[in-house]
Amino acid sequence: MCRPPQKNAPKPPLPSVQTTALFVLLYIFSGVTQPLLMEVAVIHGLADRRCQLYMLFYFAGTAGVSLFSGSDESLSWTTTAKTALVAAIDVVAQAMNYSGTTLAGPTIFAVVYSSVTVWCALFARLVLGRRMSIQQWTAILVVFVGLGVTGLATVDLGPDVVKGTLLVGVGSAMHAMTYVLSESLMNNGKESVSSAKLCGVYGAVAFTAYFAWQVFYTSRHFVQLILEPMKESGTTIAMALAILLSISVMNMLHSATFFHTVKYCPGGSTSAGVMKGLQAALVFGATSIAFCNRIGGSEMCFTEDKLVSLLIVVAGVIMFARATDIQTRKSQGGYEDILSEVDISEVEDGRQFTV
Repeated sequence: MCRPPQKNAPKPPLPSVQTTALFVLLYIFSGVTQPLLMEVAVIHGLADRRCQLYMLFYFAGTAGVSLFSGSDESLSWTTTAKTALVAAIDVVAQAMNYSGTTLAGPTIFAVVYSSVTVWCALFARLVLGRRMSIQQWTAILVVFVGLGVTGLATVDLGPDVVKGTLLVGVGSAMHAMTYVLSESLMNNGKESVSSAKLCGVYGAVAFTAYFAWQVFYTSRHFVQLILEPMKESGTTIAMALAILLSISVMNMLHSATFFHTVKYCPGGSTSAGVMKGLQAALVFGATSIAFCNRIGGSEMCFTEDKLVSLLIVVAGVIMFARATDIQTRKSQGGYEDILSEVDISEVEDGRQFTV
């Protein structure tokens, strides 16, 4: 997904094993923490789905990545417009994902969101014309079987949980689409965008959209939808700011460590698939420990249905990652779900994202 250095440019030295290991740990930690923090925001009356206040802080973290990149890269108006369109799609996607989390709970979110890797492959096939092997299609089928188990298990948990599961499902697919479009922007010849710049512009556009929503909607309902629920939950202004800033910091950390992790972690897409599954498993365990029998209902607890669903989805994701890794080694190119780097000269085939 990141733009590789040009062949005639000196390549920067590779980071140490210790540095890469640290980035991997931070990537996993931030990925596990995000849905848990969203549940904390719900508990403290900060997660009204109409106001979307928490998403303002979420995208502030994404925009903040560019502050530490040290990049002075400039973009054309056309490229900026394309990046803004990708950001607009993801604004809707992430609003659905985290609104769904507040309804369905972090454990169901973890299962359904694990499908992002596979959605990437499907959209890469449709948008970029990338071919997939029988093993990859088999893995995709396994993932959707796991998601089907999740869907059936949520029916008995009430309409809100079902609605939340559907929101996360659609949001995950849309979020995966932005990955594919972003890859196209980063491999767009002379118009290619670096990962840090894309992240910064993308975050700034999304932050601006949510800030406008706060001005035109939330400000008129702030007392009723934010302050009164905070008061009922016993949440102080200082506590609210701490929670919202934590969401911002964790998303900044997740965005920053993502690109380093997928580029330098040994094993390519296989390792990334394992990490995605590991995140889902850790969210399951952490949610059960922190929230089961304390808040909400059985959607917060580690049940047999969720365990079966998780195992199926994670198995499918890892199968797909392995198949992709094998396919890539054979072809010396091809789409890797933005989970490993390829030389730009090997993937430029004229199929680019156009507006």
